[in-house]
Amino acid sequence: MTNFVTIANLAASALGEDDQLRSPDDDTHLSRSVRAVWDVERKAAIRDHSWNFAMARAALPRLVTDDDLHPYAFAYQLPADHVRLIEVVGFQPRQYAIEGDRILANATAPLRIRYLRDVPEPARWDAMFVKAFAMRVAWQIADRITGDISRAHLAERRYMAMLREAKRVDARENPPVPHEATGWELARGSGGERIDDKGLVWP
Repeated sequence: MTNFVTIANLAASALGEDDQLRSPDDDTHLSRSVRAVWDVERKAAIRDHSWNFAMARAALPRLVTDDDLHPYAFAYQLPADHVRLIEVVGFQPRQYAIEGDRILANATAPLRIRYLRDVPEPARWDAMFVKAFAMRVAWQIADRITGDISRAHLAERRYMAMLREAKRVDARENPPVPHEATGWELARGSGGERIDDKGLVWP
């Protein structure tokens, strides 16, 4: 089962290091170095690709706020585990905005989204992500562990290669998810009727 020890040892091996962890409780230079970057780099690695294991959907309720949201009418709280927004279903990116930890839009609730969530438990990770994340960790700790910048560059190239391979695997494994039609697109196929951002139909 994939765990902290697995990732740390993969990263060490990628850097040509013989030292290996035997337990997550080991208090070694390698263990401390990996822990120092673990959370930040995990979220960064999830942001770097639309990983299937991290994909989620949510229907967001409207926030009650007195803030000036102009030119938008409503605000919606992003989920606590949000790492990256993939889409607001039925809307083009220019029809909403992310500000801080909120989405601003003119759409009435619920606001349906697809997003990448943080998945802290390594046992739930895709195998391709495990390999890619280990290379990203190796890239970030290389100078601290080896003092050799060339090993950091090598780990970075390996990480980028893993991302390209993951995208190829996803393309074969999962058909693209169609984006739902926006109001404008629906209107073009409705014989001249216009559907606004609130879903109202106008002649």
